[in-house]
Amino acid sequence: MEEGKKLTEEEFVLQAIKNLRKDPFRGIHSVYSGFNEAFRKYFGTNPVEATSRLAAEGKIETRPFKGGVMLFLPGEAPKRPSVDEVIQRILESKGRSLSEEEFVVEGIKKLRGEPYKGIHSVFSGFNDAFRKHFNQDPVEFTSKMASAGKIEIIPLKSGKGVMLYLPGEGPRGRKTEEALKKILG
Repeated sequence: MEEGKKLTEEEFVLQAIKNLRKDPFRGIHSVYSGFNEAFRKYFGTNPVEATSRLAAEGKIETRPFKGGVMLFLPGEAPKRPSVDEVIQRILESKGRSLSEEEFVVEGIKKLRGEPYKGIHSVFSGFNDAFRKHFNQDPVEFTSKMASAGKIEIIPLKSGKGVMLYLPGEGPRGRKTEEALKKILG
């Protein structure tokens, strides 16, 4: 970089993605890579606004990720299935239409990736697929199923979406097991 010549926001973000990513990964985490703080220090402005604008302009791609977002060069982000593709995946091999409850259960089974037992209601595409297929609020419906013990819901600290699990498959912390031992003797 020439002395005194400041990079544009776009140049800075593109260089950050290229220089901060580690093989075999194609993107960088906005927080954990140090990008957000470096951007703030260099420009004195909010990196979220800049990266959101650059993504909207097609200059970069972003994907939501725990604790922030992943930043990618155009064409290098993992492909997301469309809502219709998510619906097809849930319905495949059933040969009949599914009730709302069956759709939720099949959604958890078919959308989870090994070795995970649950799905993120938003990032998996489940909520949008349920909403489109049944024209109903997936949050309200899955909450009723959880109250009836038909699925388990684990809220996320981020506040965006929840984790959905089949009964008995949700994570169990050590504290739960320790409390049970103390209670039951």
